[in-house]
Amino acid sequence: MQKRIRGEVRAFINNLRSRSTLLALGTIFLVTLAAMFGVFEFLELKTIDAAFTIRGSIPPLYGPKNNPKSDAPETSIVIVTIDDESFREDKLQWPWPRKYFADIINKIASGKPKVIAVDVFWYEPSLDKDGDAALAKAIKNAGNVILANDINHIEQAGFKYDELRKPLPEFEEGAKHLGLANLNRDSDGFIRSMPIYRIHSDGKAYFSWSALAALNYLNAPLPTSVSASGVRFGDIFVSAEQGFMNVNYRGTPNQVFNQIPAYQVNNGDLEDKRGGANFFKDKIVLIGSTSIVLQDNYPTPFSGISPMPGVEVHANVIETILTQLFIRRSPPIVGVLMTLILGVIAYLFSLNSRPLLGAGLTLGALLLYLTLWVVSFIQYRTEIYVVAPVASLVLGFAAPAVYRATNEALEKRRVRNLFAQFISPEMVEQIIEQGIEASRGQRTELTVLFSDIRGFTTMSEKMTPTEVVDLLNEYLGVMSDVILKHGGTIDKYEGDLIMAFFNAPIAQTDHAKRA
Repeated sequence: MQKRIRGEVRAFINNLRSRSTLLALGTIFLVTLAAMFGVFEFLELKTIDAAFTIRGSIPPLYGPKNNPKSDAPETSIVIVTIDDESFREDKLQWPWPRKYFADIINKIASGKPKVIAVDVFWYEPSLDKDGDAALAKAIKNAGNVILANDINHIEQAGFKYDELRKPLPEFEEGAKHLGLANLNRDSDGFIRSMPIYRIHSDGKAYFSWSALAALNYLNAPLPTSVSASGVRFGDIFVSAEQGFMNVNYRGTPNQVFNQIPAYQVNNGDLEDKRGGANFFKDKIVLIGSTSIVLQDNYPTPFSGISPMPGVEVHANVIETILTQLFIRRSPPIVGVLMTLILGVIAYLFSLNSRPLLGAGLTLGALLLYLTLWVVSFIQYRTEIYVVAPVASLVLGFAAPAVYRATNEALEKRRVRNLFAQFISPEMVEQIIEQGIEASRGQRTELTVLFSDIRGFTTMSEKMTPTEVVDLLNEYLGVMSDVILKHGGTIDKYEGDLIMAFFNAPIAQTDHAKRA
């Protein structure tokens, strides 16, 4: 009987260990495989937004204040806004007259900025020829205007090609550069990275509008080549994987960069605190829409429910380049390795004989990794993978732990049902609690009890079969209760014989006395 108990418990433990190991490794493998196939990509994108939120807004760092009296942040970027206020104040309708833009450019140019970049597409002539001529003249006279163009990827009749759209020739002729104003939206519609250059189907690299603004501000020559990891602007290497640069957003929309409505520039209404005409001196001046009506607003990590104007997205791109505070993402292989490592660590924690301790260690590992994630982003501007490693960590512990807990509960029920008729309920519980110890082979001293009815053979000859059965049932029932009450283990019944032993499977110092 003792061997049977030991064998049952030993087999149970070995089986449990092997199955839980396979379950844990299988779970970790599936999580890793899912990560490699981009299953967690949407959630990983959201962790980037969360990292920005935890970091919070920080002011622009590049460029001195233009006026000691100014309460605007230190920045070399000024945004002249095509906003709802200007629509209202100057009684304008879209598209604004080209003459109006010409006047704005002339007044900005008089403030001697380093760069004027216009985020407006002027692909078609307007009905006002004089307005077109005035705008062409203003662009040429300024000498530092960057105009926006874009590349459209077209699929038609089985053919794929890129269409490069440009401003009117008279505008292009006077502009210093044409830059692509294309935006890059992730699968959830958010803008987290922007193209620094795009390779046209003709094989030529075309630089973005915001990148050219930064390039000209730095007085750097136009790059003659690009690489898969980025492009060099003078002394600055712009980190841009396959041409796309992660944008280091400075803060919430309309709260970071100096902004002035177009109507104030047009009317010469620059308050003293803006430094008057010097407001634009040596700056990068961006002209673009912040109006809700024109729908040039996009969700970004900082925007929340309030989207960010496209021109401000470009401003953040420029600021990222000028400060060289590039955000890098850890290679996918690092994410895969972390997923595997954390999963295995969690599984090892799950093997702890004290479940609460294992859970505490797993929680500690989780908090440590999340701290690493935050510190990596804030201190080192590195995005590390979060979702897959955390999922592997949690499931690597939970899957085998839940499996073992469930199976242990089932096994306890089975052991109770199996041994309740041989030993007392208290001893059953002790076997369950000390199952590992009871499963080990060992030599021990036992007290064996043999009990039968004296003269049973002679007595039974004078009784009917029914009377014999009733007698045995009564006798064996009473004896079994007495044995179990004193902690004995019933080994077997043979006729009127009952055999039991003491001091196993639970040790008893007074086993002889009990018998």
